[in-house]
Amino acid sequence: MAKRKKAPAEGHVNHERWLITYADLITLLMVFFVVMFAMSRADVAKFAKLQASLQRAFNVEVLRGEVPTTLNGENGTLSPSSAIQDSLTTQSAVAPDTRLIATMEELRQALVQVPLPEQSRGSVQVGTARDGVAISLAGNALFDSGKAELKPEGLALLDALAERVRDLPNQIRIEGHTDNTPIATPLYPSNWELSSARATTVARYLAERGGIPPRRLVAAGYGEHRPVASNETREGRARNRRVDVIVVSTPAQSAPVPAGPSPAAGPSPAAGGSPSAPAESPTHKAVHD
Repeated sequence: MAKRKKAPAEGHVNHERWLITYADLITLLMVFFVVMFAMSRADVAKFAKLQASLQRAFNVEVLRGEVPTTLNGENGTLSPSSAIQDSLTTQSAVAPDTRLIATMEELRQALVQVPLPEQSRGSVQVGTARDGVAISLAGNALFDSGKAELKPEGLALLDALAERVRDLPNQIRIEGHTDNTPIATPLYPSNWELSSARATTVARYLAERGGIPPRRLVAAGYGEHRPVASNETREGRARNRRVDVIVVSTPAQSAPVPAGPSPAAGPSPAAGGSPSAPAESPTHKAVHD
């Protein structure tokens, strides 16, 4: 009888081979998070160099802690303007150029010296806007209610303003604002027309009497659509009736010479609150008390 061959003995089965794959996975995850952490670390030195190079390239200087001020008119001193400060500090500022920074204090001092009547005191606010220097003039200091003709006491204010910004190369944007009191006259069917007319009146005065080149002036009317205060109160409506003069931080660009005869020079037409108009200043309605 033939003998059976014994089957070869099976080796020990390794039930822990999965640990190799698991260890590889853990290693890869660790490497992944190490790389992500390294990439997320900001290089402060590189960012500082980038900031410095951009400032040199664009010839700008960052203003730090600039507090807008209000002319109170009684003793020729300046007090903090919370209205402009609250509305401007919520926006990231584009720094005005160096000449504007130097002119800021001179402009404030010039406006301080302007004598104002009792009803116009506290009507001038000077501050830093998102794209330049902002001078906010209360509507009652320049115009009578519902009108766009300059009052005699407002001319001295505009003369002082023109004297300080005349020699700057920067564009000047005049923005007319009203409160939300409706107006419906043959001359001004709505606050759009009134605010645009007031902005254009100021721009024309700065060009014709202030000696500012018309190509540097832009006039825009926003009606009641950009308020800086609530229209529910008398004080809020008074704050919303204003003309904002923005000295833009970038120099005015020369217009290209047209092929044909050029029209007579003059301030840029009022924008009438068009969407393309700058969104810096709030809208105000016509002066109605």
